[in-house]
Amino acid sequence: MAPLLDAKQLELLGIGMQLAAVLLVLYYLLKWLAGKRGGVPGPAFYLPAIGETLSLFASPTRYMWKNWLEYGPFFRTHLLGYPLYVVGSPGLLKPVLGDDSAFEFFVPGKTFTMLISDIRHMQVPEQHAVFRRRLGQALNPGALSRHVMAPLRVVLERHLDAWEAAGRVQLAEACAAASLDVALEVLTGVPLPAAPETRAEVRQLFRTALAGLYGVPLPWLPGTAIHSALRAQRRLMALLGPELDREVAELAGKMLEAGAATGTATTSSSSDTEAPMRMLEAQVAAALPFHTATPSSGAAATAGTATASTGTPLSLTKEQIFERALGVVIASDDTSKHLFFFELVAAAMLPGVWAKLEEEQKQAMRKYGDELSYSILNDMPYLDAVIKETIRVFPTAVGGFRRALKDVPVEGGQLIPAGSIVFYSTHLLNAADPALLPRSLAPESRKQQLERKGAAAGGVREGAGAAGGAGAARGQGAAGQPDTSTKAGRRALARALEGPTGLPAHLDYECRLEEAFRPERWLSDETRPRQFAGFGGGQHLCLGMHLAHAEARMLLALVVRRFHLRLEQPQLLSRVTYFPGPVPRKGADGLVLMPRRLEP
Repeated sequence: MAPLLDAKQLELLGIGMQLAAVLLVLYYLLKWLAGKRGGVPGPAFYLPAIGETLSLFASPTRYMWKNWLEYGPFFRTHLLGYPLYVVGSPGLLKPVLGDDSAFEFFVPGKTFTMLISDIRHMQVPEQHAVFRRRLGQALNPGALSRHVMAPLRVVLERHLDAWEAAGRVQLAEACAAASLDVALEVLTGVPLPAAPETRAEVRQLFRTALAGLYGVPLPWLPGTAIHSALRAQRRLMALLGPELDREVAELAGKMLEAGAATGTATTSSSSDTEAPMRMLEAQVAAALPFHTATPSSGAAATAGTATASTGTPLSLTKEQIFERALGVVIASDDTSKHLFFFELVAAAMLPGVWAKLEEEQKQAMRKYGDELSYSILNDMPYLDAVIKETIRVFPTAVGGFRRALKDVPVEGGQLIPAGSIVFYSTHLLNAADPALLPRSLAPESRKQQLERKGAAAGGVREGAGAAGGAGAARGQGAAGQPDTSTKAGRRALARALEGPTGLPAHLDYECRLEEAFRPERWLSDETRPRQFAGFGGGQHLCLGMHLAHAEARMLLALVVRRFHLRLEQPQLLSRVTYFPGPVPRKGADGLVLMPRRLEP
Protein backbone atom coordinates (compact mmCIF):
# COMPACT_ATOMS: atom_id res chain seq x y z
CA MET A 1 0.00 0.00 0.00
CA ALA A 2 1.44 3.38 -1.03
CA PRO A 3 2.07 5.91 1.74
CA LEU A 4 -0.40 8.79 2.02
CA LEU A 5 2.40 11.36 1.88
CA ASP A 6 5.75 11.18 0.16
CA ALA A 7 8.98 12.40 1.78
CA LYS A 8 8.71 15.90 0.30
CA GLN A 9 5.16 16.33 1.55
CA LEU A 10 6.12 15.08 5.00
CA GLU A 11 8.96 17.59 5.08
CA LEU A 12 6.59 20.43 4.14
CA LEU A 13 4.08 19.27 6.76
CA GLY A 14 6.81 19.30 9.41
CA ILE A 15 7.87 22.80 8.42
CA GLY A 16 4.25 23.94 8.54
CA MET A 17 3.74 22.50 12.01
CA GLN A 18 6.91 24.16 13.27
CA LEU A 19 5.81 27.47 11.78
CA ALA A 20 2.40 27.11 13.43
CA ALA A 21 4.07 26.42 16.77
CA VAL A 22 6.29 29.49 16.39
CA LEU A 23 3.27 31.65 15.51
CA LEU A 24 1.38 30.32 18.53
CA VAL A 25 4.29 31.16 20.81
CA LEU A 26 4.54 34.63 19.25
CA TYR A 27 0.79 35.13 19.72
CA TYR A 28 1.02 34.40 23.44
CA LEU A 29 4.22 36.42 23.79
CA LEU A 30 2.64 39.48 22.17
CA LYS A 31 -0.46 39.07 24.33
CA TRP A 32 1.71 38.84 27.41
CA LEU A 33 3.75 41.90 26.45
CA ALA A 34 0.59 43.88 25.67
CA GLY A 35 -0.87 42.88 29.01
CA LYS A 36 2.27 43.92 30.85
CA ARG A 37 1.72 47.53 29.75
CA GLY A 38 0.49 49.40 32.78
CA GLY A 39 1.94 46.91 35.24
CA VAL A 40 -1.35 45.08 35.77
CA PRO A 41 -0.98 41.40 36.78
CA GLY A 42 -2.81 38.60 35.03
CA PRO A 43 -2.46 35.15 33.48
CA ALA A 44 0.29 34.75 30.90
CA PHE A 45 -1.51 32.06 28.90
CA TYR A 46 -5.12 31.35 28.01
CA LEU A 47 -7.04 29.85 25.12
CA PRO A 48 -7.19 32.04 21.98
CA ALA A 49 -10.55 33.82 21.55
CA ILE A 50 -12.15 31.90 24.44
CA GLY A 51 -9.67 33.02 27.08
CA GLU A 52 -10.91 32.16 30.59
CA THR A 53 -14.59 32.38 29.67
CA LEU A 54 -15.32 28.72 30.43
CA SER A 55 -14.00 29.10 33.98
CA LEU A 56 -16.18 32.18 34.45
CA PHE A 57 -19.24 30.36 33.13
CA ALA A 58 -18.62 27.35 35.38
CA SER A 59 -18.75 29.49 38.54
CA PRO A 60 -18.34 33.28 38.62
CA THR A 61 -17.85 33.11 42.39
CA ARG A 62 -15.02 30.55 42.29
CA TYR A 63 -13.39 32.23 39.30
CA MET A 64 -13.24 35.65 40.95
CA TRP A 65 -12.13 34.25 44.31
CA LYS A 66 -9.28 32.32 42.70
CA ASN A 67 -8.11 35.35 40.74
CA TRP A 68 -8.37 37.66 43.74
CA LEU A 69 -6.11 35.30 45.68
CA GLU A 70 -3.59 35.32 42.84
CA TYR A 71 -3.72 38.91 41.58
CA GLY A 72 -5.74 41.04 43.98
CA PRO A 73 -8.70 43.29 43.10
CA PHE A 74 -7.34 44.43 39.71
CA PHE A 75 -6.11 42.09 36.99
CA ARG A 76 -6.11 41.62 33.22
CA THR A 77 -7.46 38.57 31.42
CA HIS A 78 -9.47 37.48 28.37
CA LEU A 79 -13.23 36.94 28.76
CA LEU A 80 -16.25 36.82 26.44
CA GLY A 81 -14.05 37.28 23.39
CA TYR A 82 -12.24 40.39 24.67
CA PRO A 83 -8.94 41.15 26.40
CA LEU A 84 -10.05 43.19 29.37
CA TYR A 85 -9.24 44.55 32.81
CA VAL A 86 -11.27 43.30 35.78
CA VAL A 87 -11.94 45.75 38.61
CA GLY A 88 -13.06 44.77 42.10
CA SER A 89 -12.36 47.53 44.62
CA PRO A 90 -14.21 50.80 45.40
CA GLY A 91 -11.08 52.88 44.78
CA LEU A 92 -10.74 51.51 41.26
CA LEU A 93 -14.47 51.52 40.62
CA LYS A 94 -14.80 55.24 41.30
CA PRO A 95 -12.99 56.52 38.17
CA VAL A 96 -14.44 53.76 35.98
CA LEU A 97 -18.03 54.72 36.83
CA GLY A 98 -17.50 58.37 37.66
CA ASP A 99 -15.42 59.81 34.82
CA ASP A 100 -17.37 59.95 31.54
CA SER A 101 -14.50 61.80 29.89
CA ALA A 102 -12.30 58.73 30.42
CA PHE A 103 -14.75 55.83 30.01
CA GLU A 104 -17.81 55.12 27.88
CA PHE A 105 -20.61 52.57 27.99
CA PHE A 106 -19.76 49.28 26.28
CA VAL A 107 -21.73 46.12 25.54
CA PRO A 108 -19.75 42.92 24.89
CA GLY A 109 -20.89 40.81 21.98
CA LYS A 110 -23.19 41.89 19.17
CA THR A 111 -26.60 40.48 20.07
CA PHE A 112 -27.56 43.44 22.28
CA THR A 113 -26.97 46.00 19.54
CA MET A 114 -28.75 43.75 17.04
CA LEU A 115 -31.87 44.03 19.20
CA ILE A 116 -31.32 47.65 20.27
CA SER A 117 -29.55 49.36 17.40
CA ASP A 118 -29.56 52.92 18.78
CA ILE A 119 -27.67 53.17 22.09
CA ARG A 120 -26.77 56.87 21.91
CA HIS A 121 -28.74 57.41 25.12
CA MET A 122 -26.20 55.14 26.87
CA GLN A 123 -23.01 56.31 25.13
CA VAL A 124 -23.34 60.05 24.40
CA PRO A 125 -22.90 61.94 27.71
CA GLU A 126 -25.39 64.73 26.84
CA GLN A 127 -28.09 62.27 25.84
CA HIS A 128 -27.33 59.93 28.73
CA ALA A 129 -27.77 62.75 31.25
CA VAL A 130 -31.18 63.64 29.79
CA PHE A 131 -32.18 59.98 29.59
CA ARG A 132 -31.30 59.39 33.25
CA ARG A 133 -33.12 62.51 34.38
CA ARG A 134 -36.30 61.59 32.52
CA LEU A 135 -36.22 57.94 33.48
CA GLY A 136 -35.47 58.93 37.06
CA GLN A 137 -38.80 60.77 37.15
CA ALA A 138 -40.55 57.46 36.47
CA LEU A 139 -38.49 55.43 38.95
CA ASN A 140 -37.92 57.62 42.00
CA PRO A 141 -39.43 56.41 45.29
CA GLY A 142 -42.21 59.00 45.20
CA ALA A 143 -43.35 57.95 41.73
CA LEU A 144 -43.14 54.27 42.67
CA SER A 145 -45.21 54.87 45.78
CA ARG A 146 -47.93 56.77 43.94
CA HIS A 147 -48.14 54.91 40.67
CA VAL A 148 -46.48 51.49 40.75
CA MET A 149 -47.18 49.69 44.02
CA ALA A 150 -50.93 49.16 43.57
CA PRO A 151 -50.78 47.69 40.03
CA LEU A 152 -47.64 45.75 41.02
CA ARG A 153 -49.55 43.99 43.80
CA VAL A 154 -52.44 43.21 41.44
CA VAL A 155 -50.12 41.52 38.93
CA LEU A 156 -48.19 39.56 41.58
CA GLU A 157 -51.37 38.44 43.39
CA ARG A 158 -52.72 37.17 40.07
CA HIS A 159 -49.64 35.02 39.61
CA LEU A 160 -49.72 33.78 43.20
CA ASP A 161 -53.37 32.79 42.72
CA ALA A 162 -52.26 30.68 39.75
CA TRP A 163 -49.41 29.17 41.82
CA GLU A 164 -51.86 28.30 44.58
CA ALA A 165 -54.29 26.68 42.16
CA ALA A 166 -51.50 24.56 40.67
CA GLY A 167 -50.01 23.65 44.05
CA ARG A 168 -46.60 23.26 42.45
CA VAL A 169 -44.51 25.32 40.02
CA GLN A 170 -41.19 25.16 38.25
CA LEU A 171 -39.82 28.14 40.10
CA ALA A 172 -37.55 29.69 37.45
CA GLU A 173 -40.30 29.57 34.83
CA ALA A 174 -42.92 30.94 37.24
CA CYS A 175 -40.68 33.82 38.34
CA ALA A 176 -39.86 34.67 34.71
CA ALA A 177 -43.57 34.83 33.84
CA ALA A 178 -44.33 37.09 36.81
CA SER A 179 -41.43 39.46 36.14
CA LEU A 180 -42.30 39.79 32.46
CA ASP A 181 -45.91 40.70 33.25
CA VAL A 182 -44.73 43.31 35.74
CA ALA A 183 -42.45 44.82 33.10
CA LEU A 184 -45.11 44.85 30.38
CA GLU A 185 -48.22 45.76 32.35
CA VAL A 186 -46.86 48.04 35.06
CA LEU A 187 -43.69 49.67 33.78
CA THR A 188 -43.25 50.15 30.05
CA GLY A 189 -46.40 51.95 29.01
CA VAL A 190 -46.28 50.14 25.66
CA PRO A 191 -49.94 49.72 24.67
CA LEU A 192 -50.91 46.03 24.77
CA PRO A 193 -53.67 44.39 22.71
CA ALA A 194 -57.04 43.88 24.39
CA ALA A 195 -57.65 40.34 23.09
CA PRO A 196 -56.37 37.72 25.59
CA GLU A 197 -55.00 35.43 22.88
CA THR A 198 -53.06 38.30 21.30
CA ARG A 199 -51.72 39.34 24.71
CA ALA A 200 -50.52 35.78 25.23
CA GLU A 201 -48.76 35.92 21.87
CA VAL A 202 -47.15 39.25 22.80
CA ARG A 203 -45.81 37.76 26.05
CA GLN A 204 -44.30 34.80 24.20
CA LEU A 205 -42.78 37.06 21.56
CA PHE A 206 -41.17 39.24 24.22
CA ARG A 207 -39.77 36.13 25.91
CA THR A 208 -38.32 34.96 22.57
CA ALA A 209 -36.83 38.40 21.96
CA LEU A 210 -35.24 38.42 25.42
CA ALA A 211 -33.75 34.96 24.87
CA GLY A 212 -31.83 36.32 21.88
CA LEU A 213 -29.70 38.44 24.17
CA TYR A 214 -27.45 35.49 25.03
CA GLY A 215 -26.16 33.36 22.21
CA VAL A 216 -24.20 33.20 19.00
CA PRO A 217 -24.46 36.45 16.96
CA LEU A 218 -25.55 34.76 13.71
CA PRO A 219 -28.84 36.46 12.81
CA TRP A 220 -28.87 34.92 9.32
CA LEU A 221 -28.78 31.34 10.66
CA PRO A 222 -32.23 29.82 11.32
CA GLY A 223 -32.49 28.13 14.68
CA THR A 224 -30.17 30.51 16.52
CA ALA A 225 -31.60 32.47 19.43
CA ILE A 226 -30.84 35.83 17.81
CA HIS A 227 -32.51 34.81 14.54
CA SER A 228 -35.67 33.89 16.45
CA ALA A 229 -35.40 37.05 18.55
CA LEU A 230 -35.26 39.36 15.53
CA ARG A 231 -38.23 37.58 13.97
CA ALA A 232 -40.14 38.02 17.23
CA GLN A 233 -39.18 41.69 17.31
CA ARG A 234 -40.55 42.24 13.81
CA ARG A 235 -43.78 40.46 14.74
CA LEU A 236 -44.11 42.61 17.87
CA MET A 237 -43.73 45.75 15.78
CA ALA A 238 -46.47 44.51 13.48
CA LEU A 239 -48.78 43.86 16.44
CA LEU A 240 -47.96 46.91 18.53
CA GLY A 241 -46.55 49.35 15.98
CA PRO A 242 -49.71 51.21 14.88
CA GLU A 243 -50.90 51.90 18.42
CA LEU A 244 -47.36 52.67 19.54
CA ASP A 245 -46.92 55.14 16.68
CA ARG A 246 -50.14 56.90 17.59
CA GLU A 247 -49.29 57.11 21.27
CA VAL A 248 -45.72 58.31 20.67
CA ALA A 249 -47.00 61.04 18.34
CA GLU A 250 -49.60 62.11 20.89
CA LEU A 251 -47.12 62.18 23.77
CA ALA A 252 -44.50 64.06 21.77
CA GLY A 253 -47.07 66.55 20.53
CA LYS A 254 -48.26 67.32 24.05
CA MET A 255 -44.71 67.78 25.26
CA LEU A 256 -43.76 70.05 22.37
CA GLU A 257 -46.89 72.15 22.82
CA ALA A 258 -46.23 72.39 26.55
CA GLY A 259 -42.73 73.63 25.77
CA ALA A 260 -44.05 76.19 23.30
CA ALA A 261 -46.66 77.43 25.75
CA THR A 262 -44.21 77.90 28.60
CA GLY A 263 -41.16 78.91 26.57
CA THR A 264 -39.11 76.41 28.54
CA ALA A 265 -37.48 73.08 27.91
CA THR A 266 -39.81 70.27 26.98
CA THR A 267 -41.25 68.49 30.00
CA SER A 268 -43.42 65.53 30.73
CA SER A 269 -47.01 65.78 29.64
CA SER A 270 -48.06 64.72 33.12
CA SER A 271 -47.30 66.02 36.56
CA ASP A 272 -45.43 63.63 38.79
CA THR A 273 -48.02 64.20 41.49
CA GLU A 274 -51.06 63.60 39.28
CA ALA A 275 -50.32 60.82 36.80
CA PRO A 276 -47.58 58.26 36.31
CA MET A 277 -44.74 59.04 33.96
CA ARG A 278 -44.56 55.66 32.29
CA MET A 279 -41.38 54.36 30.74
CA LEU A 280 -42.66 55.07 27.24
CA GLU A 281 -43.36 58.67 28.19
CA ALA A 282 -39.92 58.97 29.76
CA GLN A 283 -38.33 57.64 26.57
CA VAL A 284 -40.17 60.17 24.42
CA ALA A 285 -39.33 62.98 26.85
CA ALA A 286 -35.66 62.01 26.70
CA ALA A 287 -35.74 62.48 22.93
CA LEU A 288 -37.10 66.03 23.18
CA PRO A 289 -34.87 68.08 25.51
CA PHE A 290 -34.48 71.84 25.13
CA HIS A 291 -36.93 71.87 22.20
CA THR A 292 -39.52 74.61 21.80
CA ALA A 293 -42.17 73.85 19.23
CA THR A 294 -44.16 76.36 17.24
CA PRO A 295 -47.94 76.15 17.72
CA SER A 296 -48.33 74.99 14.13
CA SER A 297 -46.06 72.01 14.60
CA GLY A 298 -48.55 70.19 16.78
CA ALA A 299 -48.53 66.47 17.29
CA ALA A 300 -47.29 65.84 13.78
CA ALA A 301 -43.90 67.25 14.70
CA THR A 302 -43.31 64.39 17.16
CA ALA A 303 -39.70 63.50 17.84
CA GLY A 304 -38.67 63.60 14.24
CA THR A 305 -37.28 67.15 14.14
CA ALA A 306 -36.13 67.53 17.72
CA THR A 307 -32.53 68.50 18.40
CA ALA A 308 -30.58 69.42 21.49
CA SER A 309 -29.36 72.97 21.97
CA THR A 310 -25.90 71.70 20.97
CA GLY A 311 -27.27 70.64 17.60
CA THR A 312 -26.95 66.93 18.38
CA PRO A 313 -29.91 65.16 16.74
CA LEU A 314 -32.08 63.34 19.25
CA SER A 315 -34.82 62.18 16.91
CA LEU A 316 -36.12 58.67 17.34
CA THR A 317 -38.17 56.61 14.95
CA LYS A 318 -41.02 54.54 16.30
CA GLU A 319 -38.81 51.48 15.81
CA GLN A 320 -36.11 53.04 18.00
CA ILE A 321 -38.69 54.01 20.63
CA PHE A 322 -39.86 50.39 20.62
CA GLU A 323 -36.28 49.14 20.88
CA ARG A 324 -35.73 51.34 23.92
CA ALA A 325 -38.94 50.03 25.45
CA LEU A 326 -37.54 46.55 24.83
CA GLY A 327 -34.39 47.68 26.62
CA VAL A 328 -36.52 48.64 29.63
CA VAL A 329 -38.13 45.19 29.57
CA ILE A 330 -34.68 43.57 29.36
CA ALA A 331 -33.35 45.57 32.31
CA SER A 332 -36.43 45.02 34.46
CA ASP A 333 -37.12 41.40 33.60
CA ASP A 334 -33.51 40.21 33.69
CA THR A 335 -33.07 41.60 37.20
CA SER A 336 -36.44 40.75 38.72
CA LYS A 337 -36.82 37.15 37.57
CA HIS A 338 -33.41 36.26 39.06
CA LEU A 339 -34.11 38.14 42.28
CA PHE A 340 -37.55 36.51 42.64
CA PHE A 341 -36.01 33.07 42.09
CA PHE A 342 -33.18 33.35 44.61
CA GLU A 343 -35.11 35.11 47.38
CA LEU A 344 -37.69 32.31 47.35
CA VAL A 345 -35.02 29.58 47.16
CA ALA A 346 -33.16 31.06 50.15
CA ALA A 347 -36.35 31.54 52.17
CA ALA A 348 -37.48 27.98 51.44
CA MET A 349 -34.09 26.46 52.34
CA LEU A 350 -33.44 28.36 55.57
CA PRO A 351 -36.04 27.77 58.33
CA GLY A 352 -34.45 30.38 60.59
CA VAL A 353 -34.78 33.07 57.93
CA TRP A 354 -38.37 32.03 57.19
CA ALA A 355 -39.33 32.21 60.88
CA LYS A 356 -37.97 35.77 61.19
CA LEU A 357 -39.78 36.81 58.02
CA GLU A 358 -43.03 35.42 59.41
CA GLU A 359 -42.62 37.24 62.71
CA GLU A 360 -41.93 40.54 60.97
CA GLN A 361 -44.99 40.11 58.75
CA LYS A 362 -47.15 39.42 61.81
CA GLN A 363 -45.91 42.65 63.38
CA ALA A 364 -46.62 44.57 60.18
CA MET A 365 -50.13 43.10 59.92
CA ARG A 366 -50.89 44.09 63.52
CA LYS A 367 -49.66 47.60 62.80
CA TYR A 368 -50.91 48.20 59.24
CA GLY A 369 -53.44 45.49 58.46
CA ASP A 370 -53.31 43.98 54.98
CA GLU A 371 -51.83 47.08 53.30
CA LEU A 372 -48.45 46.80 51.57
CA SER A 373 -47.57 50.29 50.40
CA TYR A 374 -44.07 51.48 49.54
CA SER A 375 -43.63 53.11 52.95
CA ILE A 376 -44.95 50.05 54.81
CA LEU A 377 -42.57 47.73 52.97
CA ASN A 378 -39.77 50.13 53.89
CA ASP A 379 -40.73 49.61 57.54
CA MET A 380 -39.65 45.95 57.39
CA PRO A 381 -35.89 45.94 58.09
CA TYR A 382 -35.47 42.16 58.11
CA LEU A 383 -37.31 41.78 54.80
CA ASP A 384 -35.06 44.46 53.33
CA ALA A 385 -31.99 42.68 54.72
CA VAL A 386 -33.09 39.42 53.07
CA ILE A 387 -33.39 41.18 49.71
CA LYS A 388 -29.96 42.79 50.05
CA GLU A 389 -28.37 39.51 51.12
CA THR A 390 -29.99 37.77 48.16
CA ILE A 391 -28.42 40.30 45.80
CA ARG A 392 -25.04 39.95 47.54
CA VAL A 393 -24.89 36.15 47.56
CA PHE A 394 -26.58 35.70 44.17
CA PRO A 395 -25.84 38.88 42.17
CA THR A 396 -28.60 39.69 39.70
CA ALA A 397 -25.96 41.31 37.49
CA VAL A 398 -22.41 40.09 37.00
CA GLY A 399 -21.24 43.69 36.70
CA GLY A 400 -20.82 46.01 33.77
CA PHE A 401 -18.47 47.02 30.99
CA ARG A 402 -16.82 50.33 30.10
CA ARG A 403 -14.28 51.27 27.43
CA ALA A 404 -11.32 53.55 28.17
CA LEU A 405 -11.25 56.62 25.92
CA LYS A 406 -7.70 57.51 26.96
CA ASP A 407 -4.85 56.19 29.10
CA VAL A 408 -6.16 56.23 32.68
CA PRO A 409 -3.73 56.07 35.63
CA VAL A 410 -5.24 54.28 38.62
CA GLU A 411 -4.22 53.74 42.23
CA GLY A 412 -1.00 51.83 42.80
CA GLY A 413 0.76 53.45 39.83
CA GLN A 414 -0.95 51.15 37.33
CA LEU A 415 -2.47 52.12 33.99
CA ILE A 416 -5.57 51.25 31.98
CA PRO A 417 -4.55 51.87 28.34
CA ALA A 418 -6.81 53.74 25.91
CA GLY A 419 -9.18 51.44 24.05
CA SER A 420 -9.16 48.82 26.81
CA ILE A 421 -12.36 47.16 27.99
CA VAL A 422 -12.95 47.31 31.74
CA PHE A 423 -15.21 44.80 33.49
CA TYR A 424 -16.31 45.79 36.99
CA SER A 425 -17.30 42.55 38.68
CA THR A 426 -19.88 42.30 41.46
CA HIS A 427 -18.54 38.83 42.28
CA LEU A 428 -14.99 40.16 42.71
CA LEU A 429 -16.15 43.06 44.88
CA ASN A 430 -18.12 40.62 47.04
CA ALA A 431 -15.28 38.10 47.27
CA ALA A 432 -12.77 40.71 48.48
CA ASP A 433 -15.06 42.67 50.81
CA PRO A 434 -13.00 43.28 53.99
CA ALA A 435 -16.18 43.35 56.09
CA LEU A 436 -16.90 39.74 55.06
CA LEU A 437 -13.45 38.16 55.09
CA PRO A 438 -12.20 36.47 58.28
CA ARG A 439 -10.99 39.06 60.78
CA SER A 440 -7.98 36.95 61.79
CA LEU A 441 -6.09 33.91 60.59
CA ALA A 442 -6.80 30.53 62.12
CA PRO A 443 -4.50 29.49 65.00
CA GLU A 444 -1.34 27.65 64.00
CA SER A 445 -1.30 23.90 64.29
CA ARG A 446 1.38 22.23 66.46
CA LYS A 447 3.25 21.25 63.29
CA GLN A 448 3.20 24.85 62.00
CA GLN A 449 4.48 26.14 65.33
CA LEU A 450 7.43 23.70 65.28
CA GLU A 451 8.23 24.61 61.66
CA ARG A 452 8.16 28.30 62.48
CA LYS A 453 10.42 27.88 65.52
CA GLY A 454 12.88 25.85 63.46
CA ALA A 455 12.89 28.50 60.75
CA ALA A 456 13.47 31.23 63.33
CA ALA A 457 16.41 29.32 64.80
CA GLY A 458 18.01 28.74 61.40
CA GLY A 459 17.22 32.08 59.80
CA VAL A 460 14.38 33.46 57.71
CA ARG A 461 12.45 30.69 56.00
CA GLU A 462 11.90 30.82 52.26
CA GLY A 463 9.07 33.10 51.22
CA ALA A 464 8.88 34.90 54.58
CA GLY A 465 10.57 38.06 53.32
CA ALA A 466 13.29 40.12 54.96
CA ALA A 467 11.21 40.92 58.03
CA GLY A 468 11.15 37.23 58.88
CA GLY A 469 8.79 37.31 61.87
CA ALA A 470 5.97 34.84 62.40
CA GLY A 471 3.36 37.33 61.26
CA ALA A 472 5.26 38.06 58.05
CA ALA A 473 5.80 34.36 57.44
CA ARG A 474 2.09 33.70 57.66
CA GLY A 475 0.95 36.78 55.74
CA GLN A 476 -0.39 38.52 58.82
CA GLY A 477 -0.64 42.19 59.54
CA ALA A 478 -0.86 43.79 62.95
CA ALA A 479 -2.56 41.78 65.69
CA GLY A 480 -3.01 38.74 63.47
CA GLN A 481 -5.10 40.55 60.86
CA PRO A 482 -4.72 39.06 57.37
CA ASP A 483 -2.75 41.37 55.10
CA THR A 484 -4.75 41.00 51.88
CA SER A 485 -2.77 43.68 50.04
CA THR A 486 -0.09 41.08 49.26
CA LYS A 487 -0.26 37.73 47.51
CA ALA A 488 1.40 36.06 50.51
CA GLY A 489 -1.25 37.49 52.82
CA ARG A 490 -4.11 36.41 50.58
CA ARG A 491 -2.68 32.90 50.26
CA ALA A 492 -2.20 32.68 54.01
CA LEU A 493 -5.83 33.64 54.40
CA ALA A 494 -6.87 30.96 51.91
CA ARG A 495 -4.87 28.30 53.77
CA ALA A 496 -6.61 29.23 56.99
CA LEU A 497 -10.10 28.73 55.58
CA GLU A 498 -12.12 25.72 56.64
CA GLY A 499 -14.67 23.86 54.56
CA PRO A 500 -14.71 21.42 51.66
CA THR A 501 -14.72 23.99 48.86
CA GLY A 502 -11.83 26.26 49.83
CA LEU A 503 -14.21 29.23 49.72
CA PRO A 504 -14.75 31.59 52.64
CA ALA A 505 -18.07 31.27 54.45
CA HIS A 506 -19.59 34.39 52.87
CA LEU A 507 -19.22 32.83 49.39
CA ASP A 508 -19.84 29.14 50.10
CA TYR A 509 -23.58 29.02 49.42
CA GLU A 510 -23.53 25.55 47.87
CA CYS A 511 -22.15 23.76 50.95
CA ARG A 512 -22.73 26.24 53.80
CA LEU A 513 -25.80 28.28 52.91
CA GLU A 514 -26.64 29.06 56.54
CA GLU A 515 -23.21 30.66 56.99
CA ALA A 516 -23.15 32.33 53.57
CA PHE A 517 -26.67 33.76 53.70
CA ARG A 518 -26.93 35.90 56.82
CA PRO A 519 -29.40 38.81 56.48
CA GLU A 520 -28.45 39.92 60.00
CA ARG A 521 -25.16 41.28 58.66
CA TRP A 522 -27.14 44.16 57.08
CA LEU A 523 -28.71 45.21 60.39
CA SER A 524 -25.49 46.50 61.96
CA ASP A 525 -22.99 49.08 60.73
CA GLU A 526 -20.16 46.92 62.04
CA THR A 527 -21.05 43.89 59.91
CA ARG A 528 -22.62 45.61 56.90
CA PRO A 529 -20.79 44.80 53.61
CA ARG A 530 -18.58 47.63 52.37
CA GLN A 531 -18.20 46.65 48.71
CA PHE A 532 -21.82 46.09 47.68
CA ALA A 533 -22.31 47.06 44.04
CA GLY A 534 -25.25 44.94 42.92
CA PHE A 535 -26.66 47.97 41.07
CA GLY A 536 -23.46 49.69 39.95
CA GLY A 537 -22.46 52.93 41.60
CA GLY A 538 -21.76 56.63 41.33
CA GLN A 539 -23.46 58.53 38.54
CA HIS A 540 -24.17 55.20 36.85
CA LEU A 541 -26.10 53.72 39.76
CA CYS A 542 -28.93 51.68 38.27
CA LEU A 543 -32.10 53.77 38.10
CA GLY A 544 -34.16 50.64 38.65
CA MET A 545 -32.64 49.87 42.06
CA HIS A 546 -35.61 51.14 44.07
CA LEU A 547 -38.00 49.40 41.70
CA ALA A 548 -36.21 46.04 41.95
CA HIS A 549 -36.21 46.24 45.75
CA ALA A 550 -39.91 47.17 45.80
CA GLU A 551 -40.85 44.28 43.51
CA ALA A 552 -38.82 41.76 45.51
CA ARG A 553 -40.15 42.98 48.86
CA MET A 554 -43.73 42.87 47.61
CA LEU A 555 -43.44 39.31 46.27
CA LEU A 556 -41.69 37.89 49.33
CA ALA A 557 -44.09 39.59 51.77
CA LEU A 558 -47.10 38.20 49.87
CA VAL A 559 -45.60 34.69 49.69
CA VAL A 560 -44.83 34.62 53.43
CA ARG A 561 -48.40 35.71 54.19
CA ARG A 562 -49.97 33.11 51.90
CA PHE A 563 -47.84 29.95 51.82
CA HIS A 564 -45.44 27.49 53.32
CA LEU A 565 -42.79 26.45 50.78
CA ARG A 566 -40.97 23.20 50.10
CA LEU A 567 -38.31 22.69 47.44
CA GLU A 568 -38.48 19.27 45.80
CA GLN A 569 -34.71 19.23 45.34
CA PRO A 570 -32.86 20.20 48.56
CA GLN A 571 -29.56 20.44 46.63
CA LEU A 572 -30.99 22.85 44.07
CA LEU A 573 -28.16 25.39 44.36
CA SER A 574 -25.64 22.82 43.12
CA ARG A 575 -27.87 22.16 40.10
CA VAL A 576 -27.91 25.71 38.75
CA THR A 577 -25.63 27.40 36.21
CA TYR A 578 -24.99 30.98 37.25
CA PHE A 579 -23.74 32.85 34.19
CA PRO A 580 -25.08 35.02 32.67
CA GLY A 581 -28.10 34.27 34.86
CA PRO A 582 -29.38 31.36 36.93
CA VAL A 583 -30.62 28.42 34.88
CA PRO A 584 -31.56 25.33 36.91
CA ARG A 585 -31.28 21.88 35.43
CA LYS A 586 -34.53 20.79 33.86
CA GLY A 587 -36.97 19.71 36.56
CA ALA A 588 -34.62 20.54 39.44
CA ASP A 589 -36.48 23.66 40.63
CA GLY A 590 -39.86 22.21 41.55
CA LEU A 591 -41.48 24.22 44.36
CA VAL A 592 -44.47 22.93 46.35
CA LEU A 593 -46.74 25.64 47.76
CA MET A 594 -48.88 24.82 50.81
CA PRO A 595 -51.59 27.49 51.17
CA ARG A 596 -52.28 29.10 54.52
CA ARG A 597 -53.14 32.56 55.77
CA LEU A 598 -50.69 34.08 58.21
CA GLU A 599 -52.49 35.41 61.27
CA PRO A 600 -51.18 38.54 63.00
